[in-house]
Amino acid sequence: MTHNTATIVLGAQYGDEGKGKLVDLIADKADFVCRVQGGNNAGHTIWVGGRKVVTHLIPSAILRPECRVGLGAGMVIDPLAWRDEYEMLQSLGVNMNPNRLFVDPRAQVILPYHRISDRKRESDSSSHGKSIGTTGRGIGPAYASRAFREGPRIADLVRDGAVEALLERSPHLQEGFDAAIRSDFAVIARALRPHVRDVAATACDVLDAGQRLLIEGAQGAMLDVSFGSYPFVTSSSLLAGSCPGNLGIPPWRIGNIIGVVKAYSTRVGNGPYVGEIHGALEEQIRKVGAEFGSTTGRPRRVGWLDLVALRYFVRVNGITALSLMKSDVLQGLPEVGLVTAYRNKDTQKILDFWPTTIAEMENVEPVVEFCKGWNSVVEVSGTLTDPFRDFVQCIEKLAGIPVVYVSTGPDRDQGHWQAQML
Repeated sequence: MTHNTATIVLGAQYGDEGKGKLVDLIADKADFVCRVQGGNNAGHTIWVGGRKVVTHLIPSAILRPECRVGLGAGMVIDPLAWRDEYEMLQSLGVNMNPNRLFVDPRAQVILPYHRISDRKRESDSSSHGKSIGTTGRGIGPAYASRAFREGPRIADLVRDGAVEALLERSPHLQEGFDAAIRSDFAVIARALRPHVRDVAATACDVLDAGQRLLIEGAQGAMLDVSFGSYPFVTSSSLLAGSCPGNLGIPPWRIGNIIGVVKAYSTRVGNGPYVGEIHGALEEQIRKVGAEFGSTTGRPRRVGWLDLVALRYFVRVNGITALSLMKSDVLQGLPEVGLVTAYRNKDTQKILDFWPTTIAEMENVEPVVEFCKGWNSVVEVSGTLTDPFRDFVQCIEKLAGIPVVYVSTGPDRDQGHWQAQML
């Protein structure tokens, strides 16, 4: 991280890459850390001293007491989820003072209607065999309400009577907004009001003061609504280019863009998944890696690290460095696969690019090259073991950028910096 610029940490796969841990590490050197897209459909897990902490809305940097955090205008926020997470962190002794935790008034509010609509659409799609596999948290419908310019924002939530007045103009949004929810929203609004601040202006002030800003991406670029495996994607843009706009800073203030990947890959939900592993090996990696969704608890699908997709998303995001997570999960395997190309199932033609349509994605199979496995990631001396170093160098060669950090275990202290990025 450098002064006067923002660093972005984003997932370069299908989410669940371990961004929370990396953000927690880098936040120790940051002055302000912001989430800028999505909502409580994301989940960031941090292990501190053997204690597991999972956040879904509030940036994982909240665990760094010297760091201020913000929820940007591009987010959609469920007030009930906000309350539960706020109280959970407070019970752990985390400082939740309004002078260090900010929420942008322009962020969208998730209503009960949005959750009900999300689950109904998913249920209807499932009955026709076309389920997307959403979390059912109301994220997509809330973004749709924003596009229709009909849903409330945080500014409405904290202004007495504003939500009720808005719902009178849009009666369909009243579904599920019963007396109990109305009362909950009123209580939450009072607690939330001191935290409401122009996060965009605060971020600009931080940069203008020569301080360091960190943007915490949600989910992963391969689920981006435009460039991911549409329609099996999320409802917001996850690319680095969208982050400045969703926060409210100029794009030229962005410095480093760190992409986070696992030494393998996982995916939650439906959709094409080149390099997916099946059978006993899938079960082994899922068990050792605890590959169950932090938001839904669903078992994650498991596959090899896809370098074709990674190369593409390095380019479209402008990723400057990679962080390689969960390398320890693969310890003891005799060999580890890397997807280095795709093969068209019909023509057998080798492809080295990310397909642009779902039909093309479903019509390719992986070309997998295997590297020698490793029994440990690091030597006693702290250097990388030879087999693992060879694996890292293969990723660097095919991705075209350096791997600067390697996670060697779940705790914040278990990792190896190959280059000083802080």
